Amino acid sequence: MREDIYPWIKLRIGNGGSCRFWSDNWSPFGNIKNYLQESESSRLGINMTATLASLHRRNRWRLPPARSYNLVSLHAHLTTISLTNEADYYEWEMDGLVSKKYGTGEVYRQLRGDMEVVPWVKAVSCVGGIPKHNFLAWLFTLNRCPTRDRIAGWGLQTDVNCLLCNVELENRDHLLFECGMSWRISTSVARRCNITPLRSLSQSLQQMNSLTSGKLWKRLTLIAWQSSIYWIWSERNSRLHRGVFTPDHTIVSSIDRQVRNRIASYRDTNTVIASSL
Repeated sequence: MREDIYPWIKLRIGNGGSCRFWSDNWSPFGNIKNYLQESESSRLGINMTATLASLHRRNRWRLPPARSYNLVSLHAHLTTISLTNEADYYEWEMDGLVSKKYGTGEVYRQLRGDMEVVPWVKAVSCVGGIPKHNFLAWLFTLNRCPTRDRIAGWGLQTDVNCLLCNVELENRDHLLFECGMSWRISTSVARRCNITPLRSLSQSLQQMNSLTSGKLWKRLTLIAWQSSIYWIWSERNSRLHRGVFTPDHTIVSSIDRQVRNRIASYRDTNTVIASSL
């Protein structure tokens, strides 16, 4: 990974006092030790800890005569550099974009490389949404949550009946959309958002991606939709691990309260959005 990131960290030369001649990325040639080759660099008589400033005395660069094409190129580049009284500093440069701040997202994108955008990205990556709800929606979209059908598929002995209705096989679509309790919750939330409740995740994802309402109402709908998924999954886990059962109308109230709290949280950063929602 060091080799991947090194070209993005550029040292901008000021007085040259902190610029390490051999290892910093201060020239178009990258790592000078690699550029000149180790055997050659050992013959130059330049200390491996030398700074650029230490090689510049009386307005002249103190380098041995050039005996290779690469060293000639380095000499030529040094003639274009004038040291100043300013301190050296580092910048990030990726795809021609320069920044003095480290951006985790941009570095991750560069390391990962460009990938095809999935059609359901807007439904599971809601701007201004609740992060853990985004994450859970992503897991369910990929069918990676441990529903009972998946647990049985791993060869483990388990009851495969739905924990909400105790009648049908518990799989992703049944748990979230087909089960009677989930359907009542989803229907109540959908009506408040003025959308039609649907019976499968694939249809629901398509619906979320094709919302034509205003930007803020679309955000509100996505937050409510993801919240219903989160609370249905939480109720399922509560019954499994704690034996605690909550009626569907109470869960709908919890979803309503959480959505309202999320809207209220916008007041700290954007009062216009908070009041509009």
